[in-house]
Amino acid sequence: MDDSKELGIRERQVLEAIIREYVSYGSPVGSKVIADKSAESLSPATIRNCMADLENAGYLKQPHISAGRVPTDKAYRFYVDQIIGSVRISPEVEKYIEQHLASEPMSPERLMSRISRVLAEVSHNVGLVLGPALEEKLLEHVKFVKLPEMRVLAVIISKPDLIENRIVRLEEDVSQEDLDRTANYLNAEFRGWSLATIRLEIFKRLEEMKFLCDQLLSNVAKLLMWGALAEETSNPLFVEGTAALLEPAGFEDFAKVRNLLSTFEEKAKLIKILSVCIEPRATGVRIFIGDENPAREMQDCAVIMAPYRYRSRVVGALGVVGPKRMEYDRTISLVDYIAHLSSRLLSIN
Repeated sequence: MDDSKELGIRERQVLEAIIREYVSYGSPVGSKVIADKSAESLSPATIRNCMADLENAGYLKQPHISAGRVPTDKAYRFYVDQIIGSVRISPEVEKYIEQHLASEPMSPERLMSRISRVLAEVSHNVGLVLGPALEEKLLEHVKFVKLPEMRVLAVIISKPDLIENRIVRLEEDVSQEDLDRTANYLNAEFRGWSLATIRLEIFKRLEEMKFLCDQLLSNVAKLLMWGALAEETSNPLFVEGTAALLEPAGFEDFAKVRNLLSTFEEKAKLIKILSVCIEPRATGVRIFIGDENPAREMQDCAVIMAPYRYRSRVVGALGVVGPKRMEYDRTISLVDYIAHLSSRLLSIN
């Protein structure tokens, strides 16, 4: 049996029962435990034969000779593929989430911080929210303010209702009048464009007009190159609930927990994992289990994540990180529900 499709009905039932038991109690599962809870009154001997077949196929492992079996990454993947979309969170939990996220208007930054906290609270794992990169936001309005020492303050308002302030140091002096003309040009020509697209269009127009002396476009290009709308290399990341990693129910090896906590300090790794969800056509919940995670330090974890949108545009991702021994059915439903709610809240304006 090299593929889950080749598992018989009995093997599937036994495997699912072992996973549920191990997720609930965290101890290796013996044949007698499964036999006692079997609806078909299967004997321990029958269960042992099924467990041996499942172990040979790579779905179970035995940590010690005298111990029962525990699920492998392959088993968790089989289980997750069977249950996606089959469980709905309780009305009480939905009400709790709505009360904490939708009861009052708040800025997107505050909303993202609140989402990560709520994810951590309701999942009992680490909550993550990856905000939009500046270059992917849609320009609403820009203003440039001349500062001393050839510096410029760039105030960028973008949808969904985000305000970014950047200090740009220029290589030559520019008057406030020129800065106002530049801002007016950007606001008139590019409102509703992504900042990344604006950069490309400006440089395209400069190339087309390279034989003409256009001071306005030249000023825009200088501000672009010197950082006012420069490409952002990372998205803002909101993390809550790392203390959950220290709970004994999740990880048995404290050294692995220590390595995992250090990974959370290196936000670039988390951003890389979550970024697979912010591709333009990303849909639905994504689950990485064990060695499916690209970061080596997270290969004792499960990551459940989903994209969220500003109207029809994917702008970020959210999810949870926890031990492989987690309540997948409930957690998948939580992440999916909060992703849809977040999209609705961001798209109201």
